[in-house]
Amino acid sequence: MRFTSSACSTAIALLSLACAGHAQTPPPSSLRLAKSLCTSMTGQVLASQLVPPLASSARPEASTQANLGERLARQQGDFNAKLDALKPFDGLYATGQLDQSIDNSRGARYAFGLEWELYDQGRAESRRQLDRLRLENKAQYLQLLRDVEQRQLQENLLAVENMRNRLLATLYQREAAAIVPVLARRKQELANGRITRVELAEIEFKAERASLRARHYAGSVDVLVYPQAQELINRVEHIALKPEPELAELAATRSPDIQLQALLAESRSRFLPSVKDNTSVRLVLERNKEFERSPNNYAGVRVRIPIGDDKGRPELADATRALYADQQESLKATLRQKLALLADRLRMKQNEMRVLQAENKFIRAKADLACYRLDLPVSAIAADPDREVEEYTLRLHELQREILLARLDVLEVLTQVSALVKPREPAELYSLTATP
Repeated sequence: MRFTSSACSTAIALLSLACAGHAQTPPPSSLRLAKSLCTSMTGQVLASQLVPPLASSARPEASTQANLGERLARQQGDFNAKLDALKPFDGLYATGQLDQSIDNSRGARYAFGLEWELYDQGRAESRRQLDRLRLENKAQYLQLLRDVEQRQLQENLLAVENMRNRLLATLYQREAAAIVPVLARRKQELANGRITRVELAEIEFKAERASLRARHYAGSVDVLVYPQAQELINRVEHIALKPEPELAELAATRSPDIQLQALLAESRSRFLPSVKDNTSVRLVLERNKEFERSPNNYAGVRVRIPIGDDKGRPELADATRALYADQQESLKATLRQKLALLADRLRMKQNEMRVLQAENKFIRAKADLACYRLDLPVSAIAADPDREVEEYTLRLHELQREILLARLDVLEVLTQVSALVKPREPAELYSLTATP
């Protein structure tokens, strides 16, 4: 088949017009966000799984309960030493008496001397009263220490909650900013008939949710700070608690409740009623004069012994000691149960965080694949890589929030364990299995 020169010229002209017309036809309107989103996913902000420094206007010294608890714990030994240094009354009395007879012819009589009471209203009773005073004051101090420790735990948990609020404010602000261009693209796709109103409504809901929550958490007020938390929170996945029996032993040794029961077991049985409480043995040294008689000097003893016995008292004392011993064992068992529960919860929270980190890694791999597919010819792929990149980006924001909140969950459980064990230093509570 042959073509004339005029026919060839005509065909070339038509082909040129067709190519020019195709070049002038605008492509479907699209906000090509995927390239910029792929770049942002490799950035430090979205890639990081560490809690950023959280700005706070609260000062560490504003922690009232922590300061009071430290002061009470530091002063407990000095307080007990002052109680033990108190001296009981030794039972020594100076006595005297002077009478004047109405009948002037008989004159006056007098008596003066020293009396030493050994039991009732004397040396033994004074010691007993002082021991009771020591017991009551030491018990009150332990109760006060226990109450302050409980309030300090609540204060620390409140500080963790404050950290959670400040972190959520930052993360929701980032998420809201990431959704804005995606929402704009969805609106353009709806105008071009590429998506339904339901798909647009889904993104609008996510945008509104992120915006509302960002405003809410940004308006939260700083109450407390937890200075040690910022250093530890980004290493919580590497924390390994000490063996539970070791932690339980430390917790029992430092528990104000158990110390209180031990104090009561030791002292309460000594204050049961006894016949000695009403026994009187008084040594007397006296000089007296009876009216017209000559003065006399004498020494002697006066005794008053109740008729009765202490029947049943030893058995009651043994029962009292056994009761407080059982109470101590009950408290120790409760501590072991609490520690076992909290230790298991801490491991579960750590595991949940690792699962989220694994999902984050998986989503990032899918996002990287979608970013790679952006450079392939459109006819070579069935799915929409732009849409996938956008969805993966938003999901990565959600996963970052969940991972960082999981860190705070682990920190919260660790705070509760620390409140039970009361470690003098972190090494008594946990070890770090690896460096982050």
